[in-house]
Amino acid sequence: MALPASPSFELAPASLPPRRWTITLALLVVTLINWLDRSAMSLALPQIARERGWTTAEIGAHGATLISTFFFGYGMASIVLSPLAERFGPRRSLAISIAAFSICTALNAPFGASIAALVVLRLLLGIAESIHFPMAGAIVSRWFPLSERSRANGMWLFGPQIAIIAGPFVMVPLIEHAGWRPMFLILGAAGIVVGLPVLLRYVDDGPPAAMPNETRGAARRAAGPPLTAVFGQLDYWLALIAGSLSNLIVYGLVTWLPTYLVDGRQVGFSNLAGPTSAPYWLSVVAIPLWAIVGDARNQRALLASIGCGIAAVATYAAAHTRSLAITVAWLSAAVFFQKAYQTSEYAFVQRILPPERVGAATGLYNGLAVIVGAAGGTRLLGKVVEKTSSYEAGLMVVVAAGLANVAVLGMLARRIRY
Repeated sequence: MALPASPSFELAPASLPPRRWTITLALLVVTLINWLDRSAMSLALPQIARERGWTTAEIGAHGATLISTFFFGYGMASIVLSPLAERFGPRRSLAISIAAFSICTALNAPFGASIAALVVLRLLLGIAESIHFPMAGAIVSRWFPLSERSRANGMWLFGPQIAIIAGPFVMVPLIEHAGWRPMFLILGAAGIVVGLPVLLRYVDDGPPAAMPNETRGAARRAAGPPLTAVFGQLDYWLALIAGSLSNLIVYGLVTWLPTYLVDGRQVGFSNLAGPTSAPYWLSVVAIPLWAIVGDARNQRALLASIGCGIAAVATYAAAHTRSLAITVAWLSAAVFFQKAYQTSEYAFVQRILPPERVGAATGLYNGLAVIVGAAGGTRLLGKVVEKTSSYEAGLMVVVAAGLANVAVLGMLARRIRY
């Protein structure tokens, strides 16, 4: 039996308290810290490789293991823990998640002497962070009407973009002058000192008291069938495939770009911050642009389909350009158009599912998409680099994923018209 789609009601924004936007700002802060913790290994990897004298093939092999282990733990735990976290309460679950991933990050400092220890810590970090996005999505689905969700999700998803843009300018000098181990220690402390207090002060579970009782009752009744019933919905399958392909694109670029620039394009580590963050500078414009256009035009899936296609073409051009500046320009275009999907990704799931099932079903979606697209995709990219000793060949995996997503999102656009 399939889960019924999200109820057809649409709350009037005027009936909801304005502080719902403060909640998204608080989620932005904690998501920013979350992303700094998960992306720190990508920036530390060139220095770890230099410290251990790895070849390009060894970087491909060990880097793929470190990166994919995080995503495997993240994906599996997202599936298992999200239903429990939703029942326990999104806010309380997020608090536990922040404390856990901050501790895991800090432990890289004393226990990072061996690859085995780093792999175990990456696995634990993935488990600790696994419920973060599903619970943030559950909170948004309870506080915001459908007509505002691209903007609401886009706001807290702006946190990763700030981390990607600003992170290298903070972490690269820190790694260069203090070492990669102290960098992990400082990031871990930031979660406890900044992220946890912000969450506890400003975030509530919802739904807001302004939501009519009959609306909440309809949502509860809609949640009757078991969670596995989502697999009876073609729309859910299309969203899941699109999410897997998008994760391959996003994480393939984010996680491998620093190593590609240092080892493949011979950029000095001290000069890494600029070219690593530059492709994401336009995200400052892209995220609000695609979020506003998506809500205004109500054609989010169509825009995402077009965006993924342009991102694939731009990535192909970047891989076949000799000039570093032009490569960065093409990658900037790829990231800009890929954001047309990312700003609406969780809005798709929230559109398909009833509100009381959003947290658990988003965790199931997020876990499977991360295992297939992020863990499997980044490992595939690493294997291609290992076998060919060519980062350009690895980028063709990203190109193929973008082109495939044109078709998948095009089908989703025709079905849900959202």
